[in-house]
Amino acid sequence: MHQKKEIEKAYRKLAAKTHPDTKRDPVEKEAATAKYQELSNAYDTLQDETKRRNYDQYGEKVPQHVTHDHGEWGWPFGNMNRQQKDTEKRGDSLIDLGVSLEDLYNGKTMTITQQKQILCPICRGTGAKDPNDVQQCSTCKGSGVKTVTQRFGPGLMTQTQTTCDKCGGKGRIMKSVCPHCKATKVAVGQETVTVVVERGMVDGQTIVFENEADQNPGETPGDLVFKIVTNPHTKFVRNGNDLHHKMTISLLESLVGFSKQVRHLDGHIVQVARQDVTKPGFVMVIEKEGMPIHEQADFGKMFVEFTVRFPKSLTAEQKDAVKKFLA
Repeated sequence: MHQKKEIEKAYRKLAAKTHPDTKRDPVEKEAATAKYQELSNAYDTLQDETKRRNYDQYGEKVPQHVTHDHGEWGWPFGNMNRQQKDTEKRGDSLIDLGVSLEDLYNGKTMTITQQKQILCPICRGTGAKDPNDVQQCSTCKGSGVKTVTQRFGPGLMTQTQTTCDKCGGKGRIMKSVCPHCKATKVAVGQETVTVVVERGMVDGQTIVFENEADQNPGETPGDLVFKIVTNPHTKFVRNGNDLHHKMTISLLESLVGFSKQVRHLDGHIVQVARQDVTKPGFVMVIEKEGMPIHEQADFGKMFVEFTVRFPKSLTAEQKDAVKKFLA
């Protein structure tokens, strides 16, 4: 988005300067018309994703199978698109953050120290022993590319851009080498961040630290992104804002009723009781005993599913008692 705004800004500035209506002399007006048309074509190319990629890859000399016309005046926006690449934002660093259901129920603050790539602390990312030893390339004037013009006759010429062979496309030339980073411009450093896991956050949700990813010269660092990954729990399974719990009861309890307790994720006790017959697979719904809903003063539900534990065998007396009871 930032790049498109810069292109549009440059286009409007050049368009106002070269518009044919600003010329009175017929010869100047004709030349300005051609220039203005070429400028419009160039702007359309930069606005088109496919055409812009072709220009980025091939420069002005685009193969016929990907041809787009730049006209005989050359590229009016210069090396804007290529220079923008030097300041583009790097990719984000994504880190899985393993947390427990207790952490997500109660909230937790975590201090995390990690290694990351930083600009060399000695040369500050210049790659040279002395900052004054880094100078602008005299061949490309710091652009990293050089323009070659070919003439084919009166008024006919083409321009192509190639990587500057003197600086290797870097736009700068170093007269010395940093003894610490050996001209790589980067080093390995450590950074400590405080990660706040909020109550009710869900699996896959992210916590973002802007511009805290790896550093690289000439580029804006990406974001450091922690993604919530919930560790399995021994008693509960989360489904959205709800919690599911399995409870085993005896055959007698399934017939005559029971009263049991479940210790919740923050330690409080949830009473689970029934007086009616409880069939295997029956599910009890308990309101407000699920997970806290993120950024809301509310809770989900708890679903308790019952498994009935049957005896392995019965004595003759027990069988007779059951028959009489069922009769």
